[in-house]
Amino acid sequence: HASDTGVAAYCHENMVVLEHGTNYTPDTSSRAAHISSAAPSKHCPKPRLLDDKTVATQVHALVACTFAAVLPHVPRGPLAPANAELCSLFGLDIVIDSSGQAWLIEVNSYPAIASGTMAGVDPVVYTELVRDLLKLVVLPCLDSSTP
Repeated sequence: HASDTGVAAYCHENMVVLEHGTNYTPDTSSRAAHISSAAPSKHCPKPRLLDDKTVATQVHALVACTFAAVLPHVPRGPLAPANAELCSLFGLDIVIDSSGQAWLIEVNSYPAIASGTMAGVDPVVYTELVRDLLKLVVLPCLDSSTP
């Protein structure tokens, strides 16, 4: 979130865990081991929320480092029109290796919400995400505006 008053990044508490239906192998001929959409969804476990505090701490650190790296390139005020606000929702793909280490794979500027590999996620997760985004970014702008 960027405005004339500064820049802020938030990491939502709900972190969705997707597991492959096929174990990883360095053999590149096994598409299902490398591409999440290559395995039939009926063979993939249902998405769930992350409940591992150690991994969540690593994810928070990865998010902080990732957005700190792009901070110098975020547009700064004055924004046009006056008092404009910029907001983007990103999705980060992170893999956990066999030793429990989290690694950033990619940042998605248009994350899948309730479609594709994310279709099996409980709709409450998306309701909470949109609700929290509105509370953090949209409503404060409306509260400070004059009708």
